[in-house]
Amino acid sequence: MTFTRLKTLSLLVCALLALSFPGYVNGGANNNKKGSQPAAPVEPEAVIEEVNAKQLEKLLADKDYVAVFWYARSCVTCDKVLAELEKIDDDTDSFGVDFVKINDKRLAKQYGIKNFPALTYFREKEPIIYDGDLMDEEGVLDFLTSLEAMDLPDRIEEVNSKILQKIIEDTDFVAVLFCPDHETCPPRVMDKQQCRKCAKALQELENIDDEADQLGIGFVKIHDEALADEYNLGSLPALVYYRHQTPIIYEGELQREEDVLEWLVQNKSTGDEDDVIEDVTSKTLSTLISNIDNLVVLFYDHGNDDSMTVLEELEQIDDDCDKHGIQFVKIDDAKAAGDYGIDSIPAIVYFEKEIPNVYDGDLMDEEQILKWLLGQLERDEIEDVTDEMLDTMIKEGRVIAVLFYDNNDKKSQKVLEELENIDDECDALGITFVKIDNPEEAVEYGINKVPKLIYFEKGIPTIYEGNLEDEEKLLKWLTDQTSSDQIEDITDEMLDLIIEKMPHVAVLFYDKDQKKSQKILAELENIDDECDQNDIAFVKIDDDKEAKEWGIDEIPSIVLFERGIPHIYEGDLMKEDELLGWLVHQKRYSEIPEVTDEMKDKLVENTEHLAVIFYDKDDKQDMRILNELENIDDELEKEGIVIVRIDNAAEAKEYGLDHLPALIYFENKIPALYEGDLMNEDEVLEWLLVQKKTATIEEVTDEILVNLINEHEYVVVFFTGPCEPGETCDHTLNALESIDDELDEAGIIFVTTEDTGVAKKYNVKTYPRLVFFRNRDPLHFTGDLDDEDEVLAWITDDETLEIPGKIEEVNVKMLDKILAENDHVVVFFYAEGDKKAQKILNELENIDDECEEKDIDFVKTSDDDIDKEYDLPSLPALAFYRHKFRTIYTGDLMKEEEILEWVIDLHESTADVIESVDRKTLQVLINDVEHLAVFFYDDECESCSEILEELENIDDDTDKHGIQFVKSNDVKLAHEIGIFAFPALVYYETGVPIMYDGNIASNQDVFNWILEQKADQSIQLINRDELFEYIGTKDFLAVVFYKEDDPDSPRVLRHIELIDDEAAEYGIYIVKMHDKLMAKKYGFRNPPGLTYFRKGKYINYDGDIDDEEEVLDWLTSPANMEMTDHIEQVNRKMFEKIRKNSDYVAVIFYSDECKQCPRVLAEVEHIDDEADKAGIDFVKIDDKQMAKEYGVFALPAIVFFKPTSKEPVIYAGDLYEEEQILTWLITQKDPSGDVIEDLEGERLVHLIEESGSIAVYFWNKTKCDICNSKAARKARLKKERDQHQQEGGAASAAAAFGSEADPSEAAAGGAEDSPAAGGPEGDSAPASAAAPPDASTGKQEDDADGCEQCTKVLEELENIDDDCDKHGITFVKTRDFSVADGYGVHEYPALVYFEGGIPNVFEGELSEEEEVLQWLITQKTEDRIELITRQMLETMVEETQYLAVYFYKINCNICDQILEGLELIDDECDVFGIHMVKIQDPQLAKRYSIKTFPALVYFRNGNPLLFEGDLQNEQSVLEWLIDDDNRELADEIEEVNERMLDRLMAESTLLVVFFYDDDCAECEEILEELEEIDGEADMFGIDFVKIASMQAAKTYEIVNIPSLVYFRKQVPVLYDGDLHQHDKVITWLTSQDVFEIKNEIEEVNRKMLDKLLEENEFLAVFFYEHNQPDSTAALEKLENIDSETDNLDITFVKMADSRYAKKWGVTKLPAMVYFRRRFPSIYRGDLLSEDEVLEWLRKNRFRQPELNIFMYALIALAVAFMVYTAFLLQCFKPAPPPPVQHPKQS
Repeated sequence: MTFTRLKTLSLLVCALLALSFPGYVNGGANNNKKGSQPAAPVEPEAVIEEVNAKQLEKLLADKDYVAVFWYARSCVTCDKVLAELEKIDDDTDSFGVDFVKINDKRLAKQYGIKNFPALTYFREKEPIIYDGDLMDEEGVLDFLTSLEAMDLPDRIEEVNSKILQKIIEDTDFVAVLFCPDHETCPPRVMDKQQCRKCAKALQELENIDDEADQLGIGFVKIHDEALADEYNLGSLPALVYYRHQTPIIYEGELQREEDVLEWLVQNKSTGDEDDVIEDVTSKTLSTLISNIDNLVVLFYDHGNDDSMTVLEELEQIDDDCDKHGIQFVKIDDAKAAGDYGIDSIPAIVYFEKEIPNVYDGDLMDEEQILKWLLGQLERDEIEDVTDEMLDTMIKEGRVIAVLFYDNNDKKSQKVLEELENIDDECDALGITFVKIDNPEEAVEYGINKVPKLIYFEKGIPTIYEGNLEDEEKLLKWLTDQTSSDQIEDITDEMLDLIIEKMPHVAVLFYDKDQKKSQKILAELENIDDECDQNDIAFVKIDDDKEAKEWGIDEIPSIVLFERGIPHIYEGDLMKEDELLGWLVHQKRYSEIPEVTDEMKDKLVENTEHLAVIFYDKDDKQDMRILNELENIDDELEKEGIVIVRIDNAAEAKEYGLDHLPALIYFENKIPALYEGDLMNEDEVLEWLLVQKKTATIEEVTDEILVNLINEHEYVVVFFTGPCEPGETCDHTLNALESIDDELDEAGIIFVTTEDTGVAKKYNVKTYPRLVFFRNRDPLHFTGDLDDEDEVLAWITDDETLEIPGKIEEVNVKMLDKILAENDHVVVFFYAEGDKKAQKILNELENIDDECEEKDIDFVKTSDDDIDKEYDLPSLPALAFYRHKFRTIYTGDLMKEEEILEWVIDLHESTADVIESVDRKTLQVLINDVEHLAVFFYDDECESCSEILEELENIDDDTDKHGIQFVKSNDVKLAHEIGIFAFPALVYYETGVPIMYDGNIASNQDVFNWILEQKADQSIQLINRDELFEYIGTKDFLAVVFYKEDDPDSPRVLRHIELIDDEAAEYGIYIVKMHDKLMAKKYGFRNPPGLTYFRKGKYINYDGDIDDEEEVLDWLTSPANMEMTDHIEQVNRKMFEKIRKNSDYVAVIFYSDECKQCPRVLAEVEHIDDEADKAGIDFVKIDDKQMAKEYGVFALPAIVFFKPTSKEPVIYAGDLYEEEQILTWLITQKDPSGDVIEDLEGERLVHLIEESGSIAVYFWNKTKCDICNSKAARKARLKKERDQHQQEGGAASAAAAFGSEADPSEAAAGGAEDSPAAGGPEGDSAPASAAAPPDASTGKQEDDADGCEQCTKVLEELENIDDDCDKHGITFVKTRDFSVADGYGVHEYPALVYFEGGIPNVFEGELSEEEEVLQWLITQKTEDRIELITRQMLETMVEETQYLAVYFYKINCNICDQILEGLELIDDECDVFGIHMVKIQDPQLAKRYSIKTFPALVYFRNGNPLLFEGDLQNEQSVLEWLIDDDNRELADEIEEVNERMLDRLMAESTLLVVFFYDDDCAECEEILEELEEIDGEADMFGIDFVKIASMQAAKTYEIVNIPSLVYFRKQVPVLYDGDLHQHDKVITWLTSQDVFEIKNEIEEVNRKMLDKLLEENEFLAVFFYEHNQPDSTAALEKLENIDSETDNLDITFVKMADSRYAKKWGVTKLPAMVYFRRRFPSIYRGDLLSEDEVLEWLRKNRFRQPELNIFMYALIALAVAFMVYTAFLLQCFKPAPPPPVQHPKQS
C-alpha cells in the first residue's frame, strides 16, 4: 500500500516538473501516447508528400492539378533535386497544385518516364512531362503555374483566383471567361438560364481556344462570382480581356466565336504601348492570315543588319497602320518565308482577305511603304503572288483567275492595265484575281508564252484562249465559267498535277477535230455536275502524246484515276448515264483496275508496294481467278498495297512469264514472283502481306534478274536450278532467309531464281550456287551454303564489298558495323545529289589507295538525316574515327593532299587526354564497352576545366585496369539519364549506369571508387547442393539463373548486383546459378530468369530483368513476400515498404522473451483474415527498439497506422479478446462507422441529382405527431433523468479506475478506444464529452434528444448503413423539410429511394431494418416501378418525354396483382424510353377522368392518354405503350432522348435523325417541312426522329445544327441539300444511291420494292424468313455475289415478307426472283451454290426475252391454226353414202 502511494506521489511530482520546465522535456515524450503534446509547437518543414500507386490514382481522380516527382533508389541526384523542390511545396499548394513524390518504376513507365528524376504535371488527368532544369525550383514553379503548362488541347482551362492573378501578371494577353460559382451551377446541371448560357458560351469559345493560343492570347475560365462582383461585371457569363494587366470587357454576343476572336486580335494589336511590331510564329501567321482582312507581314532575319535597320524604320508606321485597320506583324523564320515564295530577306507582303501582294519598292522609305499600303486599301489592284502562294490557293480549292505575265514584257503590261478594270467584277463573282511573274511556274502548267490566263475551280485549271486585251469578253468568259457545266480542257502538265493532288479524277482523252469525240463530249457535258457532286473531278485533254504515255491507243477514251491508280472505262461513251454509274461505282467500290503496260511502268516507278496480275481476259479460268482476287482488294488497300491487272502477253514475257495468269509483287521497284495457287485468295493475301511486312528472298525470272543486276550496285543471287520442295536447295534457301533482313539493312538485294539462262552466262554449272554481283561484276561463293552465318560474314566482309578504285558507299547499318570492327576509319558524309559533294568525292578517290596501305578504311554515306544521326554541324563533312572516337576535318575538302596528311597524322599519334565523344559514339561505347567512365560537363561550368585536368592524371591508370575514360558536354543526354548538376561522373558496367556521389575534385577518390565498382562481385555463385540447402534454411531466397556463355549475362548480373545490398536489408538473399537443368526445372528453358523462394514456395519473375528497380520492387512487394495465411513477420525495412504501399496497417510488437506473447499471437491469428477483408494489413515485429520509437514500452502491444495521421494509435483494450480488437481496428479505420450522414439544402439536392443510388431518410420533430405527443414528451424527460444518473455513475467509475491505472494510458484509451460522437460532419468530440459505452453506436446528440419512435427508427436504420454501402447505395438523413416538400414528402418519418434522380417512396415499416434493406436492394437491382407523390408527378410530366403512370389504391387486391404483372414489363419500357411509375392519389386521378381503380395514363410530352384495355394482360399493355400510333403525336416527328437514339441505332436499319437546337430560329420552319414527309418515310420503312441534344450531336460528330443525318445500319450519311424543301429530302432518302450499302444485300419493304421495280430494269429479290436456318445459310452464300451483281448492273435486295412473295408466285421460302422490266423469273436451282445463282442471273441479264416471247407466239399461232383446221375438217366432213341394200332386202 505504501509503495502504491509513493508511486502515485512520484508521478505527481514528475508531472509538476514537466509542466514547470517544458524546455527540459525531450522529444521522447512525444513518442509516448497521442494525448501528450509538446510545450512549444515547432513549425513543420515543407515536405512533399510520398504516395503509392493507389493513392496517386485517387489523387488524380479528385484533384485537377497534380505535380508528381518521380524518383528511384539508385538515383544520386534525386535527393538534391527533391531538396530544391521542397522549397516550393507551399507555393504550389497556394496555387491549388498538389505536389507529391512517388517511387514506382512500373507506374512511371506507363506515363513515359524512363529516366529519373522526372516531373510530370497532370492537368485534369492529362499529363505533361517537364523537360527543364529540375534544380531550378523557381523555373519549376513558373512552369507549374504558367498558362502554357495548364493548356489543354481544345479546352479552356479552369483556374482559381490565385493562379489567375499570377497569369495576368506573367502574361501580356489573357482572355478570362467569368462564370457562376459551382454551387450556383453544378457540373452537368442546366436548370438555370445563366447556367445554360454559360455552358453554351463555353462550348462556342472552346472552338477558338487553339487560334487564341497561336496568337499568343491565353484563354482561361473562372467560377468566382465574388471576383466578378469586384469588376462590376453584372450578369454572368462575361468575358474580360487583360492586355498588359489592363482589363477590357467584351460587350458583344459570346456565342459568336468568330466575332470574339476578331475582337481579341484587334485589341491585341491596339494595345501596344510602344511602337513595336509584334513577332509571330509560322503557325500564328497562318491563323492571322485566315482571320484578318488587312495584314502586313515583314519577313526578316534578326541576325541581319539590313533587316534590323528596316525594322526600326517600319516600327515608326506601326501605329498609323493600326489607325487604318491594318495589322502589322513580323516573323523571323526562313522556312515560313520560303513557303510564301520569299527568296530575299527582308521583304514585305500585304495580305488582303488572304490574297498576298509583295511590296517591291524601297524598304528603307517608311513613308512610301505607308502610302503603298493605304493605296492597297483604296484601289483594287490585281495582287502579285509567288508560286508557293499560288499552290496554297489552288490546294484550298478556291475559285481563282491567274494571269501569268512578264513584268518586262510590254504586251503583258498592256494586258494588265486592261484587266485591272474587271478586278471588282471578279470579286463580285467570287473569283479571286491574282497575277504571277514566274516562267518556271508557267511551264509547270504548260504555258510557254505569256501573257496567259488560267481559271481554277476546285483545283481544276481551264486555259483562256481568247484575246486578253478585250476585258469585256474575258469577264463574260469568266462569268460563264462560274455557271458553266462544261468539262475543263487541260494540258499534260496540268494533268500530272491534278492526278497528284486530287483523289478522284476522270480524264477524257479526245481529239477536238474528230466528229466522234465532239459527239461524245456533248453527251458527257450532261454528267459534269453529277461528277462534281460525287467529288469526282472531270477534265478533258487533247494530246495524243499524253494518251500514248498512258497506253491509250483508241481516241476518245475515259480513264478514272483513283489516288493516282488508273481505271480504263470499256463501255459505250455515248451512254452518259452508264458512264456516270461506272464512275460512282468505281469511287464507292474497290475493284482491281485494268492498266496498260505504260500505266504499269509508271506505277512501278512511283508506288512503293504494287501487285500486278498478268492475265488473259479471253481465258475463263483467268477471269475466275480474277473474281477470286477481287475479294482481297479491300484488305490490300488497307495494308497500303496497290493491286492492278494487265492483259498483255508481250509485257508478261518481258518478265519471263510463259504461263498466265501470274502475280508479281513490286517493292521499291524490286519484283518477286508468286508461285502458289492463285485460286486461293487467302493464300495470296497472306503471301503479299508477308512480302510487305517481312524481308524474304524474292523469287525472280531471268528477265527480271538481268534488270536488277544492271540497275543496282549490290545484288546477291541464289541460283537453285530446278528445285522441288524438300530438296537440299529448298532447305538451304530456308536457312538463307534468316540473313535477308541484315542484307536489306545493308542495302544489298537478295533474290533467288530457278531459271538457268543467266546462270549459264556467268559460268554457273552446279546447283545450288551463290553469286554476288558488285557493279555487275560477279563473285562466286565457295564456302558452306548451309552455314548462313558464314555466308553473311562473306557478303558483308570489306574485301568482298570493296569495288576496286572506288570509295565504298555504305548505309547507317553498314557504317555502324564498320566502326565497330575497325580501329581506323575515314567517313565522308554527304547529301545525295549535291554537286559540290560529287566534286569532292572525285578528289578523295585519289587518296583511297594510300589509306588502304595504312590499313585505314575509307567509306562514304548519304543516308537521309545522316547529319542528325551523327551530330554533324553541316554537310558535306569528313570525319576520322580512331577506336570509335571521332575527329572532324575543318580544312578545305577539295585539297586531298592536306586531307591525306591529316589522316596519317591522326593515325600515327597517341592521345594523352580524356577523349571527347559525341552522342552517337557515346551510345555505341555504352553498349559495347564493358567498363566505361563518363565525365559529363557543361560549357558554362567554371570548375569543370580544373576538375578535368585533375582527372586527366588517372586516365592512363584506368586504361591499365581495362576501364575506358571519356568526357561529354551533351547536356541533353545528361538530362535524359537524370543529371542536372555539373560536373558529374557516371560509371557504366555492361551498359548499367552508377552515379558517383563523392568528391569529384579528388582524382584519387574517383579512381578508388571506379576500381571498387569494377571489383564489386557481391552475388554468390552456388551449386545444386547449396541451392537445396538455402531453400530449406532461408526464408527469402532469390536465384538468378543465367547462361555462362551468353554475352548478355554479365549485364543482367550487373543489374541484380546493384540491388543485392538493399535486398539483404529486407532479409532477401540473392544468389546466381548457371545450372541449365535447375533452370529448366524451375521454368526457364532459355535463361536468364529469376526465381523467388519464400519458405520453400517459389514464384517466377515475369518483368524486365534489366530493370533492377522493378526487380527490387517485385521482390519486396508485400503481396509477394506473404507466404501463408498467418500474420507475417517482418523486419524494419519490410515494414517501411508495407507502410508506403498500404493505407491501413496493424502491427503487433512482441518478443521471444515475453511469456504472454505466444498466447496473444494465437488469439490475434484468428482475426487476420477478417482484417484483410476490411482492408487492414496485419504484421508482427520482434524489435523492442522499434516498438519504443512508437511509444510502446510493454509487450505485447498492437499499434494501428492510418494515412490521415502521422502518429500511430495504440490499442489499450483486452489483448485476449480478438473480437474486441477487430472491432477496434475497424472503428479506427472508419470512425464514422455506422453513422448515417446528415445533409441539408443544396448539398443534399446536389447529391440526389448526381448520385446513381441514394436513400434519404426524411424526419422532422416539429412535424412528427408521434414526437409531439404527450406520451412522447414524458418518455423523453424520463430518459434524460436516467441518462444523467448513468453519466454520474460512469464518471465515478472512471475516477476509481483512474486511481489504479496509468494516467497516460487512461487518457489514450479514452481518447482512442471509443468511437467519436461527432456532429453531422463526423467531428470528434473532446475526451471529456465522450459518450458512455452504451452510447457508442454512433448516434448524434440530436438523435438522442428525439422521441422514442424517431430514435428507434434511426437505430434500426444505422444497422443497415454498411450493407447499403456494400450494394452501392448511399444512405443519408435530413431534417430539411423544404427539400422534403420539393419531393412531395409531408408525412414524417419517411424513406425515399432515388435512382438517377427518380424518387421512390418506401411504403413498409421503417423500424424493420431487414425489410427496408431488402426493399432498397430490390430497387437497386431489379428496377422496380417507383412510388411517387403528386409534386414528383408534376415535375416528371414536365421533364419526361414518355411517362406511364399507374394509379391505384391501398388494400386493393386486384391493384396489387396488376402491379406484379406491370413489374414484368418495366425493363422493356425502359428500353423503349418509357418511364413507369405508380401513385396513390385519388384526388389527382379525378383530374385525368379516372373513376375506377386501378388505371394507367400514358403521358407523351405532357399529353395524357388513358389506357382502356385489359390491365391484367401486361403484354397487351406493353404493345399499347410502344405502338407508334400511341407514342407519336399526330403529324409530329417523334422526339427522342440520347438513350432512345442509341437503342434505335442498334435496332433500326434505316433511321433518319434531325439534330436541332431549342434556341434555333429556323429549326421550327424546317420541322414543319419535315413533318409533311414523316408518314411517307414510314411507308418506306424509314424511322424518322428528332433530337435536341448537343451531346448527342457531338457523339455522332455533327458539327452544324440543324442537320439531317441518314443512318443505314448505323452508317451515317449527311444531307447537304436544302432542308426547307421536303420533296427533295424524301427523294434523297428513297434514292437508290443513298439506300445502297457497300458489300451487303439491302433489306426492303413493299413500298421500297415497288419503287425499285419502277426505277430499275434489272432487279434480283431474295425472299426469306427471319430465324430460319435455310434462309440464313442461303443469305450468307448470296452475300458473296452482291458485288458481282452490281457489276452486272443488277440491283440485289432481300425481303422478309412471305405474303408479298406469294404475289409473284413464290410458295416456298427462301426463294430468288429475278425481275426484268417488272417481269419475274423464279430461280429453281440450289440457293446454297452462289456460283450457280450468279450464272443464272448473268444468263437472264444478257438474254433477249422479247425474241423468246415472239417465238412462243409463233408456235402458239401454229398450234391454234392446226387445231382450227382439224375442227373445220371435222365439222364440214360430207355425210357417208348410204349402204348398198342387199339383194334380198330389195
